Parts: sequence; C-alpha cells; structure tokens
Amino acid sequence: MKRSQIKDLVQSAVESNGIEEKDLSWIFSHFSRKEIKLFLYLLEQEIRNKNALVIHSGAMTDADKERAKALFPGKTVSFKRDDEALGGGIRLEYGDFILDYSVSAMAQRIINNIRENI
Repeated sequence: MKRSQIKDLVQSAVESNGIEEKDLSWIFSHFSRKEIKLFLYLLEQEIRNKNALVIHSGAMTDADKERAKALFPGKTVSFKRDDEALGGGIRLEYGDFILDYSVSAMAQRIINNIRENI
C-alpha cells in the first residue's frame, strides 16, 4: 500500500474519532510490518496535530481557559493541572511544538545559561 493511501486511512480514522476492532484486524492482517509501523507513526502525528494540551499549576479561571482555547482554533484543547512538575506557570503542547513558561523550565534555562558561560 502506498504512503498516500495509508495517510488517507489515518486521516479518516482520526476524523471518525476511532478505529473499530474489525478495521484494526484487517489492517494487521493485510499490512506488512513496515506499513503497520508507518500507519502507527502517522496516526500518532495526526492525533498530536488535532489536539493541544495545556498543563498548568494552580487553578485556571474560565476566562484563562477560553484564552488558551483561542490559541488553537479548530483543535481539541485539554487541560491538565500538574503543580509538582511545573512549580508555577503554564506549558502548551501542540504537535511537536512546546511552549514552556513554567518556573521549573525558567530555572533550568538559567542553570543551563550559567553552565555555558562558566
């Protein structure tokens, strides 16, 4: 099966919000190992590009959540509270893009900068 056909199959699966067990059985019985790996890779990429994750510390107001959703129009935005890992601030993840404005990330950048300049 061609890469473009596998990509079309992945987009169809993501748009329909899932793959049924019978479809998975068909894929695993008709695809080669290489095609299955490509299918899974493209599926992961497509899901990441369809969703955005906002990791925050502390409580977020509804207005803050709406502002975060406005950054990713047409995407499904999920919110996760993780006070321990962030220490404070916010981290946005969308596809391969990560924007980290957390206290822990700022501290790590300062430490890295000091190490580079010593």
